[in-house]
Amino acid sequence: MAIEYRFLSEDDFPRAHETMVEAFSDYHLDMSYMTAERQWLRNVKSGVRYDCSVGAFDGQKMVGLTFVGLDDHRGETCAFDAATGIIPAYRGQAIAKGMFEHILPRLRERGVTNFLLEVLKPNEAAIRAYTKTGFKVVRQFACYDLLRASYVERDSDDGTIDMREIDKSGVREFEHLVDWQPSWENSFAGMDRIPDELIRLGAFSGEECAGVLVYYPLLQWVMCLVVKKGFRRRGVASMMLKKLMDSLPEETDTVKINNIDRSDKATLALLEHVGAKHVIDQFEMEYRISE
Repeated sequence: MAIEYRFLSEDDFPRAHETMVEAFSDYHLDMSYMTAERQWLRNVKSGVRYDCSVGAFDGQKMVGLTFVGLDDHRGETCAFDAATGIIPAYRGQAIAKGMFEHILPRLRERGVTNFLLEVLKPNEAAIRAYTKTGFKVVRQFACYDLLRASYVERDSDDGTIDMREIDKSGVREFEHLVDWQPSWENSFAGMDRIPDELIRLGAFSGEECAGVLVYYPLLQWVMCLVVKKGFRRRGVASMMLKKLMDSLPEETDTVKINNIDRSDKATLALLEHVGAKHVIDQFEMEYRISE
């Protein structure tokens, strides 16, 4: 039977999540933690538009899908492949390409000029397929786990810093202070979309906020870790991480620090110093729709 491609609605989410669970059962990383609730809220964070997301169907069975987010990102209207999965029995049939070709005209209608995705570096087959489709690698990201049991407290030479909770506006003040633009999943707009609990820490020197850390408990992700240039190399980032680790509930033994640009040698060195474990690298790829 020929595969049929259809745009989704929110009502399709339960079936789509079941398809994702089957599709990611043999993934390079353990995705068993991605419950339906977590996937739904991750989609909210990623700006997923179900009318731009596609399911691949064999009769009434959904055998693959692509969740697609839309947003203004890095100064242009972009789409993001928030998740693509194909169940094992249907791989090798160009279904991912079929879904992409089904999505592309609608994205053009919506004025999208760039389509972004992230793919794990060891997934060479997927990288080859995306490259053949026209995607190009633009950045490489490192992903880490920070375990409570192996966390190493870093000495600080600054005794003037104190930690306070801040609001969205306090975090947004750092949007133009980053050395590199965050990935789609860790974007400032994505943080604003999160509807449930989000921990925002500010490191203050007097009344000046010297750094911010944003942590999403549901996914156990550190989404933002930024220190102003005038306060770097004084232990501010490690103090924020320590404050976070000390405040975690007992059952949380690991936090994820994903998508650190490989060009950011200082942050990579910090994570190694505090005992974070490098888990995997992934590529950010883009397809220029306007070209």
